[in-house]
Amino acid sequence: MTAIADKAQTVTERLLDISTAGVWPQFVSLLRGVKRAPERWVLLSFPILATLVIGGIAAGQVRLNAWQGALYDALQRYDLGGFVHQIVVFLTIVSLLLCLVVAQTWLTEVSKVKLRAWLTRDLLDEWLRRKHAYLLAFAGPDGVNPDQRIQEDARHLSELSADLGGGLAQATLLLLSFIGVLWVLSAQVVFNFQDRQFTIPGYMVWCALAYAAAGSWLTWLVGRPLIELNASHYAREAEFRVALVRVVEHAEAISLYRGEEDERASLDTLLASVLSVTRNLAGGVARLTWITSGHGWIAIVFPFLMAAPGYFSGKLTLGALVVVVGAFNQVQSSLRWFVDNFSRIADWRATLFRVVAIRETLRSLDTLHGAQGRIEFSDNTENKLVLDGVETFMPDSMDDCAFLDEAKVEIVPGDHVLVVGETASDKTTFFLAMAGLWSWGRGKISLPPRSEMMFLPQQPYLPTGLLCDAIAYPANSKDFSEEALRAVLKRLGLEHLIDELDRRASWDRHLSLDEQQALSFARVLLHAPRWVLLDDALGAVEPEKRERLVEIFRKELAGSAVISTGRANSREDFYGKVLHLRRCPRAERVTAGSSAARPDLVKG
Repeated sequence: MTAIADKAQTVTERLLDISTAGVWPQFVSLLRGVKRAPERWVLLSFPILATLVIGGIAAGQVRLNAWQGALYDALQRYDLGGFVHQIVVFLTIVSLLLCLVVAQTWLTEVSKVKLRAWLTRDLLDEWLRRKHAYLLAFAGPDGVNPDQRIQEDARHLSELSADLGGGLAQATLLLLSFIGVLWVLSAQVVFNFQDRQFTIPGYMVWCALAYAAAGSWLTWLVGRPLIELNASHYAREAEFRVALVRVVEHAEAISLYRGEEDERASLDTLLASVLSVTRNLAGGVARLTWITSGHGWIAIVFPFLMAAPGYFSGKLTLGALVVVVGAFNQVQSSLRWFVDNFSRIADWRATLFRVVAIRETLRSLDTLHGAQGRIEFSDNTENKLVLDGVETFMPDSMDDCAFLDEAKVEIVPGDHVLVVGETASDKTTFFLAMAGLWSWGRGKISLPPRSEMMFLPQQPYLPTGLLCDAIAYPANSKDFSEEALRAVLKRLGLEHLIDELDRRASWDRHLSLDEQQALSFARVLLHAPRWVLLDDALGAVEPEKRERLVEIFRKELAGSAVISTGRANSREDFYGKVLHLRRCPRAERVTAGSSAARPDLVKG
């Protein structure tokens, strides 16, 4: 499996190309997804409505800034009536702004919910597409920890996108609203030089641009490493969380082996890795704070210094000075949006890459390892399972392959076939190939209808929920009568579970491995498939219970074909055919070609 992950070049290289191309291609990739979404008009309507509301807020801010000048002029004239009038005007403006701000907040929060709902469902659709959840394990580093990327990263990206998108729209509209005001007011800033007076067109605008540009450049210079640090931080946190979950799931075995110290040491190593990148991240944020906070504090006095020549020359009244400073602050605040939000932008950038990486990986899984040979699968119209020259490339080393000694095998309902091999991985890979999950190899597999087949891996799968649903899985328990469910439990010796059919639990933790195996066979008995494929599912069952299971295949499921991987010393009186798997380097198989000796089927 490691070898395949190391060779996942096609998908990984494409994702690296996306990463080096910058944030825009990744953002466009998500926008294309939104465009194809059924709820696209809902997703697009919220940004449009929010922009309209923000435009109203910008207009209100312009009016509020002009109001400040009128208020200070009234104070300078000691005009009580004018002062009271301006208070009434203020209350009117603020009431309207308050309504608009509340509307903007509501739209932003609902946008987060809608965006997360779409993004999570989009990732789930790709992840749980046929075979994708299984194949993702072989897609390299971008397929690691899909649970965190689907749950945490999708949530985080949705929230950051809504917040930053709304902030950027507001900064842009305020900039457009106030830059014209500031340009006009710049004409009132008059300079005296050698008994001559002159003005600089757009003087305060250029000051704001220069101040914001200097702050943005310093912010980018100091804060750029935060992008990589955030991405590394998320990856290491995910590894630590997975390790903790693994300890929880295997607590019993760890305690039996007295492996607590080893697990503690392993977790300490992972925690040290997390803390190391967290410390680096903290240092980066602290260095960035020097720029962002310093830039913000200096901005308080900077416009006064820039406008002081006009005020002290007598051309600017106190009210006009306040309006100029207010307009400058709005323009400068809009321009320094990048400075104020760089840390969150770096976080958004890292999260965006993680989400796009797994999304692109999932969408490319069908062409994963395209240069490798593929087994040819087809539907068999004669109700047979045919294996023709099948070879499977091995997940632990794609340079090796496992192949059947038998050149061509035909299996019909009622046959009992045992597949033996040199290693468990050979047999498991062959089992997955017959299931259609593992397609890397050579040869042809012709399968009967999938609806008539049932596959039992070594580790049974019991979904969390009602026990009756776990037995009926993947069908609905309502498709079967309660009498049928009770009957299969009794037949498998699980009478003690009959009263728990309507109980909800995590059955893979609640039941012993023997009980889980028996439940998986109860599922087979309930569905009565014509084809049952086992990955040594009988090997872990006690002899007495194994005899009961074999008896089921001889009686209730006598017409069903049973194909099982297992050991060479398995019951020869049950299996009528034995197939032999061999392993050798692929190069030798290619050299040998079709002339390799293949003994006939060995009868049990």
